[in-house]
Amino acid sequence: MIFINCGSTLDLYDFLSLDSIGNDDNSLTLFVLDSLRPIEHRNVYDAKQIRILILPNKTDVEKKRVPQYEELFHEVYDDDNNDENESENEENDDDDDDDGSNMRIESTEGREKRLKRQWLKKRDKALGNYYKYRSHSYSSALVMFELAYLLSKDTNEQLWYAIIGTHVLRLNHHQNTTRSITDENNPALNTSNSKLSMDCINIKFDEDINFHLLRHWSFYDSICHTQEMILAFKLWSSRGLAQLKEFLADLGIPKREYEQNYRDMNIKYKVNIKKQILDKRLQDKYHYTTNTIILPTFLLSSGFTLKLSPQDIVLSIMATLQTASSSSTSTSMMIDLTERFSLALSCLNYHQLTDYLGGIELEKVYMNKTHYLIETLLQSDKNLSFDNTIPFILLKFDQNMFNSSTTTDHTTSCGFFTHPYQAYLFARNALQTLISYTSASSNAVKKKKSKHLQRLPLILIAPYSSMNSGEELVEIVVGVPSLNSIMMNSFSTIFEAADRRCGNVAKFVFFDHSVLLLQEQHQQKFVDALMFVLAK
Repeated sequence: MIFINCGSTLDLYDFLSLDSIGNDDNSLTLFVLDSLRPIEHRNVYDAKQIRILILPNKTDVEKKRVPQYEELFHEVYDDDNNDENESENEENDDDDDDDGSNMRIESTEGREKRLKRQWLKKRDKALGNYYKYRSHSYSSALVMFELAYLLSKDTNEQLWYAIIGTHVLRLNHHQNTTRSITDENNPALNTSNSKLSMDCINIKFDEDINFHLLRHWSFYDSICHTQEMILAFKLWSSRGLAQLKEFLADLGIPKREYEQNYRDMNIKYKVNIKKQILDKRLQDKYHYTTNTIILPTFLLSSGFTLKLSPQDIVLSIMATLQTASSSSTSTSMMIDLTERFSLALSCLNYHQLTDYLGGIELEKVYMNKTHYLIETLLQSDKNLSFDNTIPFILLKFDQNMFNSSTTTDHTTSCGFFTHPYQAYLFARNALQTLISYTSASSNAVKKKKSKHLQRLPLILIAPYSSMNSGEELVEIVVGVPSLNSIMMNSFSTIFEAADRRCGNVAKFVFFDHSVLLLQEQHQQKFVDALMFVLAK
């Protein structure tokens, strides 16, 4: 049995009730291929039936993440059969009490209980530290490509999927770069490049301009929807838009050229764009950095079709996954995930680009809606809650925010945050923009707030599902860490603790528990529990 992109954070032995399956000879073996970390510790140390698939050269790194076996398991102390009266004894005994005035002859049974409590306390601390943060390791597609390479079964198609998988993690801000693919010590890359004629596709390394959907939008629109450029030029203001046009003039691109589709731009302007963006004089004048604008990537070409960027493919897939089909025959109010998955899978087909291009158009719709929502957010603080008494920024949207005249056909009142990817990315971008907006303000009070905001995480609460008559709205809740610790998300454990405190009202339906579903009636109770947990 194989688990792909799931299973690593579950206690599979307990979840699948393996002890109740007629499996005396241990013939059932579970293979787990998942980038989500930390791995459930019982899965790591179950040597009989569970196999974790990881990159061969990262085995030692993965082992160091997990507490030692002796810290987690003990042939006597981790037996829970005799724990019924343990809590009563804890109230009367201090684990570390060495006070000479209370010296007494300790019975063998009492000594064993004391040692057991000490060991359990150390184990709980080790597990608490281990499970505190959720992060991501290398892409599952990359692991499969490495495995194929070791078996001499690798193809360029597999390499392309590995590149796409790595870009998924980067676009979700789970990894900083595509270093795992461009690693000069990765011999698989050179091996696959020697098979170009066999696979009839050409994969070329390049340093690409990282503007949003550049190959499918105008140069101007692409810049206006690129988060790094929005922050650098402060494009929420008229002054920022004027400065952007000045920047385009310095690049030597006429208005007629940068407002038409990038593919149709005159080649004489396109060939020098990258060189001009890297110009130190322009960087100093407009205060932008190129480390997030010019990125190492790969481009695929097959025959006479247009060159494909892995970033564009990821965006097309994600937009397709999170959009409910208007022609769906499903009676469920939620997205028909099976139907969406099948359609998203077809976006990977580089021979037939219809579904891929359809996903690109959906992504444009989502970006325009995101642009509208963040602009609305900056114009009014009514959706935001933050002050010195709250340990996080609370961003709440109701259905009215999604019913404006700017809403397009593909974005219904509750169809914008139907996938954790879209919700998390929006929340992170909103946090970045909010901090940049307040720090750039001439208002002294807002500038002071900016320093405070940089230390705070953000929690987004927004409509998730539509309502039938008499049904209550279901909301999606997303936790984003502060910008100082953006790669390490501890909201999984925080949300779980808050949910226990308010009576298990949340629904953890996603593998990443930093995103959950909640009925509207439980919203305030859950927020109060969060404030208590984060204030501890």
